[in-house]
Order: sequence, then structure tokens, then C-alpha cells
Amino acid sequence: MNHQQARARFEKLGIVALPQPSEKTPALNPDYVFRDDMSNEIAGFWLMGTPAMKLVGHKGCGKTSVVEQFHAALNYPLVKVTAHPRMEAASLLSQFVPDPKGGFVHRYGPLALAAKAGCSVLIDEYNLLDPGEAASLNIILERGMFEIVETGEVIRPSDGFRVFVACNPNDKAAGYFGRNDQDSSNDDRFWTVFVEYPTAAEEVPVVQKILSTLLDDATAKAYAENMVTVANRVRKQYMGVSQDASALELTMSTRTLINWAQGFTIFADAPSPLHYALERALTNQKHGSATKVAIHEIVADVTGETVPTKPDPKP
Repeated sequence: MNHQQARARFEKLGIVALPQPSEKTPALNPDYVFRDDMSNEIAGFWLMGTPAMKLVGHKGCGKTSVVEQFHAALNYPLVKVTAHPRMEAASLLSQFVPDPKGGFVHRYGPLALAAKAGCSVLIDEYNLLDPGEAASLNIILERGMFEIVETGEVIRPSDGFRVFVACNPNDKAAGYFGRNDQDSSNDDRFWTVFVEYPTAAEEVPVVQKILSTLLDDATAKAYAENMVTVANRVRKQYMGVSQDASALELTMSTRTLINWAQGFTIFADAPSPLHYALERALTNQKHGSATKVAIHEIVADVTGETVPTKPDPKP
């Protein structure tokens, strides 16, 4: 579904779009395709009126983008912030910051701003927060009133206030470091969804559209199908999924797949643009490793194109 179709679907369910976007409405990505499964998940959450939703999944599977584009389709505002290990929960509510005159001025944090305005907030990389800091947000996650310590102001979240958080699994074996298991009381505040990668039927048209800027439709579709096949084979062999001793250290996200397709069109004169672009989109992260070799062997097996030995081309 495109944005117009998604909006019509959401409105049919009773989620009414605003007539115009605001300055806090995310930019609409015209190439974004709404997946049926995730559209159902976010619409169901919204209609329940539950205050907080957690989206968990491997990198580049669409956790953040579905929240952003849901709000973009409906012209809804969204306050966004990215968590980090040194972040204090208090900074999400309120803090004093330096002003040009050498003093300090009070500023509301993203959670307080969203609560006052009755809009959504998205906290990305949520499980990088210290568990104690995350637990201190419990009352806010259930839409309870809270006090701004610096000013004594009591904020009662307005209707429409919702908290979305997105995070990768806390799995060092899958290459995710610095993540934390949050307190069970904090977890209990969320409607939690595990986000899978899109299906081949959903990803092939996205890749085909990019390749169609260079290739005829039939050829673009054939290449897109092969590239998505490669992506799914890599995902199945990823150490975050597979328990095999030879599991791959890398997986291929939808984001990587798109970068691979775009690189293919730009470096079309490479001895093998599939391998050349894939190195830069993914496998150079593990340069010289068995994982890199294995992924390129998957490409050769699926497409028949072996890794070239000629010098790199210019764009």
C-alpha cells in the first residue's frame, strides 16, 4: 500500500487523518510501502488506546519507519529521540540548558512536550537506556500524571499521547552490544511486537523499482528476485537466527538491500556490479572474513556471477 491507500484503510478503521501536517509531522517517504502485517499491528494498537508500544527486531527491518510513515500518512505529529547509554530519564522530561547570555533556561524534554501536546513520541534504541532510568518512566508509559522537578509543574498527559519505542534484540551473539534487559515492570507497560523482515513478495517490487531506472522491466524483476533470494538466505544463516557453528556474522536488512540495488545501478560498469555494490553496502564490514566470502558465494550460487578480479571501476 502507498500512503493514500494506507490513509484510506486507517480512516475506514476509525483513525481519522488530520487535514494538514504540522512541523512535527515526519516527512512522507514517497517510496515507502506499507506492509499489511505492520499496518494491522500499529492500527490495532492505536485503536486500543494503549499508551505504549515496543517494536523489537533485527536492524533495518522497518521498526522506526513504520512508526514514522504511519504518522506521515495521517499528518500526525511525532517527537523523535534516540537513546544512548548515558541518557538520563530526567532529560526526556525537563532540563536547564545554557543560554546565549551565560545563564540557564528551562527546556521541556521530548516526553514532556509530547505529553503536553497530546501527540506521539518515538524513542529509538530504547534498550540502550540503563534499566533503572527506563523504570523511572513507568508512570508516564501508562499515561499517568508526573511532575517537572525543576519547576514544580504537574503534567497530565493530554488525549492522544502515546509512546513508541524501538530496539534491536539484546543479543551479543547477533552483534548487538550495549543493550539491556529492562525491568519486568517496565516491559509490562508495553504492547510488544516483534518485527520480521518483509516477505519476498513485499521486497521484490521495492528492489525492482530501483533497478528499473537502469534495466528493462523483465530484467529488473529477475535481478530483484535474485537479490531478495540472496538476502533471505543470508538472514537464515545469520548468527542471530542460526545456531550453526558456521553462522554468518552479518545479516542483510531491507535497508542494505536497497543500498545494494542503488549501488548496482550506479556502478553498472563494474566487472560484476552485484559483488562490487554488495561489498560497499554490507560485506566490507567484515573485510577478509569467512562471512564476507560466504555471502559472496551465496550471490554466485544464486546469480551465477563469480567475484571479479579486475580493478574497481569509476562511477
